[in-house]
Amino acid sequence: MSGSSHASSIRLIWTGTFDPAFSRNQRLRVWMKKEQINYSIVRRDLWTTDRVVLAKTKPFRLLLKAMYTYGVLFLRLMANPRPDIYLVSYPGWFDVPVVWLIALLKRVPVVFDPFFSLHDTMVEDRALVGTRSVVAKLAALIDRISLRLANVVIADTQVQADYYSSLVTSVAEKSFVLPIGADDSLFLRHKPYETQNRLVVFYGSFVPLQGLRTIVSAAGLLRESGLKFRIIGDGQDRAVLKSAIADTGTQVEWLRRVELSQLPQLIDPAALCLGIFGSSDKADRVIPHKLFECLAMGKPVITRASSAIDSLFAPDEVKTIPPDDPAALARAIEVLLADDLSRAKFARAGNVAFRERFSEAVLSTKLRSIFESTISNYGKIERTGVRP
Repeated sequence: MSGSSHASSIRLIWTGTFDPAFSRNQRLRVWMKKEQINYSIVRRDLWTTDRVVLAKTKPFRLLLKAMYTYGVLFLRLMANPRPDIYLVSYPGWFDVPVVWLIALLKRVPVVFDPFFSLHDTMVEDRALVGTRSVVAKLAALIDRISLRLANVVIADTQVQADYYSSLVTSVAEKSFVLPIGADDSLFLRHKPYETQNRLVVFYGSFVPLQGLRTIVSAAGLLRESGLKFRIIGDGQDRAVLKSAIADTGTQVEWLRRVELSQLPQLIDPAALCLGIFGSSDKADRVIPHKLFECLAMGKPVITRASSAIDSLFAPDEVKTIPPDDPAALARAIEVLLADDLSRAKFARAGNVAFRERFSEAVLSTKLRSIFESTISNYGKIERTGVRP
């Protein structure tokens, strides 16, 4: 059993094969604890670290493991007392049908927080499989089934919610927007730091969405300017970074593995922080947790212009450039580093935006509101037999 020692009116079971270490799931845990949501966990392991690659390369092995995993999960859920809500979170696409069956038997709503589309990530963003492959078609089917069966769908941006609605029309009337935010205890600063050095920091997984190619190309364009780039992370596009360091002499400090608790001290000296720069449709719809973390620390952030950024931020809170444009990124870095006043304004406005709209207190309250609305509306459906 997890949650606060003080009883909550909401009884929730967080279930499926979710990854407790994933950033979105960590935020859910913190928000529920802050709101004293009385939750228990019924979970089984299914996935390895790289879930998408596993589904592509070892589908039959995954299928056999899934049959056992979901059989055990089904029995455990049946044995548990009836909650008010079943919560399914990343990577819960395959979990929803099993949990939905239990929920149907026990007359309980299912809240699904997928964080992203399985098909969109495998096919469009990371290009791991062809658009006409069996795996791609299965991913699209799983997306539609899980979104359709869930009573409530949570998205991190309105643009992402609209995308889910394009896959399953009914999502439009049952979706809520809940940004990912950041860990206040680690990252929140109430007075933005004023730094006069020339350090630019980027961290994240090296997948195409992040736009690492754009970043290292911009660093190459600026290699004579005395800037230093600190890049933290690893992943699919690591060869791009290795090549840039070896061939161009770009001043890049590459840190592959860093504990979350160490990130703030590595961000502290930065004059600028970088978001994402990929040109995919998914990159247009999402806002990564690092952007919120850097804003919480009072750092000016440069990221790609996107529908998601437009939906959540004002122009003076985050500096945006066109996607996949190294020259534009290099110019933006040069201009901001040369203008202390403008850089400080972005830092202050972004920090205020985080504290007022994306802090743990704000987002945890939104999560409780989503749960309360789910319970209330499901109760109306049970009594009337129709959607309110």
